[in-house]
Amino acid sequence: MLPVVVAVLIGLLFIVCLFAPKKLYNTLTPEKRFNDTSNNAATGQEKRYDPKDSTLVFVDGDDDMDFECNDFKSLKAKMSCGHTVTPMSLTIWCRKQLDQGEGRFVCGVCDAEWPYEEVRKMALLTPEEIKHFEKEMFAYAAKNYFDVKSCPGCKSAVVRTDLNDLRVNCTVCKAKQNKTFIFCWRCLREWKGPAASSDRCGNEVCQGPLKILRTCPDIRFEIVRGVTGCPSTRACPTCGLLVEHNRTKCKNITCSRCKVEFCFVCLKLTEECLKLKRNSWFELCSTGVAPRQTSIPVWNRK
Repeated sequence: MLPVVVAVLIGLLFIVCLFAPKKLYNTLTPEKRFNDTSNNAATGQEKRYDPKDSTLVFVDGDDDMDFECNDFKSLKAKMSCGHTVTPMSLTIWCRKQLDQGEGRFVCGVCDAEWPYEEVRKMALLTPEEIKHFEKEMFAYAAKNYFDVKSCPGCKSAVVRTDLNDLRVNCTVCKAKQNKTFIFCWRCLREWKGPAASSDRCGNEVCQGPLKILRTCPDIRFEIVRGVTGCPSTRACPTCGLLVEHNRTKCKNITCSRCKVEFCFVCLKLTEECLKLKRNSWFELCSTGVAPRQTSIPVWNRK
């Protein structure tokens, strides 16, 4: 009888671990998951809270961020959202968010956002981990907020001052080589063509996205009614990223870069499209199909 009970308990434990929330974990290889924990735990250096730390709220119970049942030995403490962590589980969870290209940290249970200062303290980040975290966070911010790119002439980091102009005059090239170097922010090649054209340059490669918009086939929606002549590729009306619709579900999509939702058919923001024709998720818009785009919108981030 005892062996049967033990077998049942082991089976239940396996099911709990198997169906525990995994979110970002599912996309990582076993080698990557091993490397996340091996830096400390496998060497006998598991990070643990100091029981005498009066700034922490210690609790009994499960480690809410231990999605892979690592069963870390540290005391468990509450985050600002109320869910519990150990230093190791929090480090692994936040590192995975960075590895997935995120620049902020959210709870794996309730999606509440944690300030970096809180993560750094509660995860007991080592100097090496702090360096890695802050490097990834800066890279995310530079890409998504500051619009930083490398000058093709001198390879220096350049911040574009006019977000509506693709012509960028590199001041570093001017200072080092005493000559003006103007390049295209989109194709990262020396600017060609008229100076008055700020939404495209004359380089053939820079015409690539425009050629796609001009020559892509029409899309055939599976369940959106009355739509014909709609291009299968659109430039996001907010940031200019080229996006495609998967043909299923409604006509609206959310841009993966700027996170703005818009109608793939009329190119208006979803809210505006639905104001003109209520509940038209699966119908032709009141203004019809927007024509093929002949220029790519420039992201004007304020």
